[in-house]
Amino acid sequence: MYKIKTKLIAIALLLGVNFSTGVFGQTETLSFSLEEAQNYAIKNSYLSITADKDVEIADRKVLETIGTGLPQVNLTGNYQRYLQTPLSLIPADAFSTDPLPAGSPEFIELFLGTKQQMGLDLRADQLIFDGSYLVGLQAAKTFLQLSKNDKKKTDIEVKSMVTEAYGNVLVAMRNVEILNGNVKSLEQSAFEVGELYKNGFVEEQDKDQIDLTLANVKNAYEQAVRSVDVLKNQLKFVLGTDIKNVVTLTDDLKSVTTLSTSTDYLSKEFDASSHIDYQIVSTQEEATSLLLKQQKATVLPSLSAFYNLSSNAYSNEFDFFDKKRFYNGQLVGLNLTVPLFSGFGRMTRIQQAKLNLEKVEVAKKQVEQQLQIQAQNSKSLYTFALSQFNTNENNLELAQRIYNKTKIKYDEGISSSSELTQANNQLLETQGNYIQAALQLIKAKSNLDKALNQ
Repeated sequence: MYKIKTKLIAIALLLGVNFSTGVFGQTETLSFSLEEAQNYAIKNSYLSITADKDVEIADRKVLETIGTGLPQVNLTGNYQRYLQTPLSLIPADAFSTDPLPAGSPEFIELFLGTKQQMGLDLRADQLIFDGSYLVGLQAAKTFLQLSKNDKKKTDIEVKSMVTEAYGNVLVAMRNVEILNGNVKSLEQSAFEVGELYKNGFVEEQDKDQIDLTLANVKNAYEQAVRSVDVLKNQLKFVLGTDIKNVVTLTDDLKSVTTLSTSTDYLSKEFDASSHIDYQIVSTQEEATSLLLKQQKATVLPSLSAFYNLSSNAYSNEFDFFDKKRFYNGQLVGLNLTVPLFSGFGRMTRIQQAKLNLEKVEVAKKQVEQQLQIQAQNSKSLYTFALSQFNTNENNLELAQRIYNKTKIKYDEGISSSSELTQANNQLLETQGNYIQAALQLIKAKSNLDKALNQ
């Protein structure tokens, strides 16, 4: 019985993802090998661009922290007008050495000062010593390194995404080639069986079976053709290029699936300290250590210097700009702050910082072990996936030869229609297994690259 295996059709459906395409702007034609596609994505993908911005922000944060230790200069202008001038009381005998006459008032009421005042105040502050500032400066640089590490990790993730997207397009294109060959072969067989049926040499059931198989394969072929366009759109999205652009792949499926099969690549001893995840947790350890240093630095005194220049004018009318005299004053000084007692809050914060550092140290050891296991497992899974792919590739050639020979025997009247049906079903199943093995190999290669920090 002619019966197409659902696995082949399911794979074609699996490859489908919906993306909207743009209609504006000029279309570009881009051609990529896998390596070129990865390099392009590192510069242009949305994830990479965002990671670059984070690095720039962290760099500005370092400059901001440095700036807090540089001179801080502020200019303040002020104007005030009394709606009601305050009254001052002066002892009545303040301006006389002689005793006052009996009955004289004890105080004299006076309005001191002018109704309006205008002035400028210039103040400059310079930090001389502050332990928290010095640690904060180190922390800002560590924050920058964290952002750079995140950028490296993003690049690895982007390369992995490109590998999968690129490989899936190649698998889909190979699926189209296989199904196209099946359609042509079945069309020829359907024509021949139809002629034999007309002449009464085969039963109607044989004719119906091959017609049904041909219809199913045609449907799978049309779906596979559509999936190529859909997966190319997904690749464009990962690359960060416009969906309307035309992308051509220069590598074939065979070259992509065997890029990591060299003995050096698979047998090289894995060094966890070179992995980006280990570097990230190491930087986090450094940042947590700086937080502990910062808490300890809060017990140290801080010292700063300042300079103040003030200039004020006084008047009962708003005529400050009519050659009014401004009276200047200058002041310099030092500010010293010595922490003495904080209600044990400072001590408990130091203890918390120590515990957080110990937690990160444990996490660092955990990450190291996880990376070792992940590298070993990824190598093993990739080796198995590659073996399965090679086996299915050989099986595909073998199944094709069996079908061709059976077809020749059938044409010569040596083989029966049931034998031809069996050979065709076997070929379709082998093709489905080959496509599935190719998808698994692409995924295994992507995971291996990430595990080995490639």
